[in-house]
Amino acid sequence: MTMHITNLYGMNPKSTAAIAQQNVARIARELGFTEMDLFVYPVESDTDNELRKRLDGITSAVSGGDLVIFQSPSWNALRYDKALLDVIRLHRDVKLAIFIHDVMTMMFEGAPEENYKYLMEIYNMADLVIVPSEPMLEFLRGKGLMVEKVLIQSLCDLPFSGELKIPGFRREIFFPGSPQRFGFVSDWNYDVPLRLFRSEDFSLKGQNICMDGWKNTTELLVEYTKGGFGLVWEQTARPEYYRCIQPHKLCTYLAAGIPVLIEKGLLHESMVRKYGLGFVIDSLEEAADLVKNITEEEYYQLVNNIKNISFLIRGGYFTKKLLIDTVNYLLLD
Repeated sequence: MTMHITNLYGMNPKSTAAIAQQNVARIARELGFTEMDLFVYPVESDTDNELRKRLDGITSAVSGGDLVIFQSPSWNALRYDKALLDVIRLHRDVKLAIFIHDVMTMMFEGAPEENYKYLMEIYNMADLVIVPSEPMLEFLRGKGLMVEKVLIQSLCDLPFSGELKIPGFRREIFFPGSPQRFGFVSDWNYDVPLRLFRSEDFSLKGQNICMDGWKNTTELLVEYTKGGFGLVWEQTARPEYYRCIQPHKLCTYLAAGIPVLIEKGLLHESMVRKYGLGFVIDSLEEAADLVKNITEEEYYQLVNNIKNISFLIRGGYFTKKLLIDTVNYLLLD
């Protein structure tokens, strides 16, 4: 028996959607999975026969009795995802898990119910589904998800084998989000610096905003360890969706070992409180006041609280456990 996992190529390398799937595939390879490469391309240009030939090639290593984890979505059309799983299901006794990172239909306002019906048809082909949160599971159940075996992702990982220094103490806030998705960014008017890491050229009306340009993972972690706080805040468009998915920003801050400021009501609010990883906030004004008034001793107590979870995130341990649980659940239960 061979264990397979899909991995995504052809997207913008700066995309957190691509990074999340590639991180999971990287960790899976350490556990003995083989990679099944998927590419983002204009699938509408393929006829049904052309698509089938393409997918036959992609799945050629799959045999009867194997285990396959499909990381969803492929960011191609739903037609592509359905056709891929149809081909995988042709092999006898294949165990199929769908690892749901994002739900494309839920991301965009006004999606017709027919799209959800088709999406649930795809998800219900699985023997097991992995969902990013309890709220997402509840939503999908309401739309028709019938799969009985479900695992919930506890936290996303950021595999990193390099050395990082202990964060310094600085009164500033990091936020790598786009002003187009997070409206508060361009109107920032607090006397605590807000540092952005974006390559786009935006017109920012606020004050005390430092635009530093896009950074890769290593560069970003190094910048964070210079000291400060990481902000996790609700996006302007489709905020209810943002509350259901794993916040990639959060795991990046924690991987670097810096305290976080997380908006009340977002995923992992209780974890931040329980382990003393930072502060749960009701407003951006509260966030700025906390950063202005915290003492160096209080800051380093938070940093000390974070060091163990930082080790787990950089080592990929949350994802390793999730993948091992998937294998055990599919093969032993």
